[in-house]
Amino acid sequence: MRKTRELYKGYFYHVFNRGVNKEIIFRGKDDFVLYFYKFKEALKKNPIGIHCYNIISNHFHHLSQQISEKPLSNFYQSFHTSFSLSLNKKYGRVGHIFQGRPQMKKIENTKYLLDLSFYINLNNILEELQHRNFGKISKGELDKLLIKAENYPWSSYGVYLGLREDGITNEKFILSILSDDIKKARREYRKLAREMLISKRFLKIRDLTFEEEGQT
Repeated sequence: MRKTRELYKGYFYHVFNRGVNKEIIFRGKDDFVLYFYKFKEALKKNPIGIHCYNIISNHFHHLSQQISEKPLSNFYQSFHTSFSLSLNKKYGRVGHIFQGRPQMKKIENTKYLLDLSFYINLNNILEELQHRNFGKISKGELDKLLIKAENYPWSSYGVYLGLREDGITNEKFILSILSDDIKKARREYRKLAREMLISKRFLKIRDLTFEEEGQT
């Protein structure tokens, strides 16, 4: 029998999971579109707070907040079941899409939220950087990677910078850590994102996140 997870109203959780056997989940744009359609439908039935997210071909990261007495796990169970059934039907497959239940790490210290938001929002380009020699990456290449992150449609990074809206993300809560002036906060967030990559601070966040589960 699975151990019941204790999830509490008001708390923030880093939620993440990957494809079963590390398989590709999202084979094309339509799969991402399906994911977000199912996600928004699930939010109507069992609302939770979404502060940032990043969906990559074989895994995802969310920074979520439980805003009612209903456990966060209820939302993800319902959402993943609905999405998995639809994706399996589309590709004529059976079985699990995700590798077990999502990992849900409670954020004990809210000071960690800002750093974690960078790790999640930039995760698609951090995947590339983890396997490269930082000493050989020019400022121009770094800027190109950041532009790539800004334009990536399956991450909330562009929402944080005010480049688009998605009807999902509550970016203003974390941005308020930087400034009550939303425009100033967005500028500062972009600046700090670059500094995080240069300083390699995201590597420390990754190690803290996956110290027990193994890296994703």
